[in-house]
Amino acid sequence: MSCHGGFREGAGRPSGSTNKCSPEQSQRLSELAKTYTEEALETLVDVARNGRTDAARVSAANALLDRAYGKPAVKEEQEIVDLPPVVIQLTGPLDDSTVTGA
Repeated sequence: MSCHGGFREGAGRPSGSTNKCSPEQSQRLSELAKTYTEEALETLVDVARNGRTDAARVSAANALLDRAYGKPAVKEEQEIVDLPPVVIQLTGPLDDSTVTGA
């Protein structure tokens, strides 16, 4: 039996444990990252325009932006509702001009 992935007793971060960095440290990191925002955007634009696999540069630029502004919110999927078909009843005669649009 494999021991990787899924639920394992005692694995993972215990609930209620504190974060490794304080709110002050997190705020400072955010402020430092924001100083590189322009350069990070320039890097993304450069890679987007010149297309090569500079995955490490793009990843680093995204990481800076994520730390500065947070990750974008994920849009929740909306429930699809099956509605009954719409019935349209015509009450008058059609002439050729209304059908062809002439």
